[in-house]
Amino acid sequence: MYTTCAFCNAKLDGDGGPSGLGVGRRIAFDEWKGRLWVICPKCARWNLTPLDDRLERIETVARAAHDAKLLAATEQVALLRWQYYDFVRVGKPPRMELAPWRYGERLRARRQERLKYVIPLTVAAVGLGVAANVAAGGSLGVFVWNLHRLADGLYVTIVGNRRVSLVEPPICAHCGTLLDLRAKHVQHARVVPEARADVAVVVSCPHCHHEAALLTGNDAQVVLRQGLSYLNTTRAGRRRAEEAAQVVDHAGGPDRLIRDVARRELTLRSLRPERRLALEMAVDEQAEVQELQNELQNEFIKKVTPVLQQVATEKGLHVLFNAQEAGFAWVDPGLDLTADVIKRLDAVAKPTATPKP
Repeated sequence: MYTTCAFCNAKLDGDGGPSGLGVGRRIAFDEWKGRLWVICPKCARWNLTPLDDRLERIETVARAAHDAKLLAATEQVALLRWQYYDFVRVGKPPRMELAPWRYGERLRARRQERLKYVIPLTVAAVGLGVAANVAAGGSLGVFVWNLHRLADGLYVTIVGNRRVSLVEPPICAHCGTLLDLRAKHVQHARVVPEARADVAVVVSCPHCHHEAALLTGNDAQVVLRQGLSYLNTTRAGRRRAEEAAQVVDHAGGPDRLIRDVARRELTLRSLRPERRLALEMAVDEQAEVQELQNELQNEFIKKVTPVLQQVATEKGLHVLFNAQEAGFAWVDPGLDLTADVIKRLDAVAKPTATPKP
């Protein structure tokens, strides 16, 4: 289990309590879809936990939640306090109900982080401004009145200068520069259609300002998440989350919203504020679904690989192909080993009967 937030890299607090994760004081769980999250104390994002023993951990947390104190609830979501830990129990909520819990809290966390910068800077600047104003005979009144806006702008600048973390930064196709992207640079990116990927983004070069590279898959999601977080810095509250969820629902779901934005090929900065927040929500949901699918696929590969090796050894085969991915025009049905592999997998999965005494 990781010990830092996958989004802001802040240290996750707590020890996981009954979950046995070893980390986390605030934990969300979904028994219906088998999801378990650790909530970051800094940015309030929900970090999906690894697949290993997840279902057993969910059952343990659910048992503890039965004895917990109810703090707040809607029809399908509840906040519970058990000893030192907070649990968010997720039932089968529509997106409009879950959004204030999951994304509204994130927006409040952003607002609180902004205030940590803005209030001290404003207070300090007001003190200096008042002293200077007195010395100048009152001619700096307008300047003092706008100090909070300057402090707020300074915070947005700090967020915009945060580096976009890519495993392999791309190279600009126009000037050949290695792209050192910051969150503020992503505002000029465009989501574009791409037949071979669920999401694709064209980013611009910070040096030559030309469109530099096409990013797909995980890289595109990372860029969008950090860039949209920067653009949505000043939007906060449950109402904003509900409005964004409504936009996603109106589009027909996260995948359709992303495709609709890609079809228009507008820069992120030119999108309407509520649509930018909805896009951030859609990218998060899509990334989590893909993560779950990848986990299930990897788990299946672990189970099927020994069976494939056994079949290949018995039949003296050196190579096995996935017919769907290999692109064969036609294959002799007698070479298809699918039924044999499925039969053996079923035999492995079937529990052995315990002999009666």
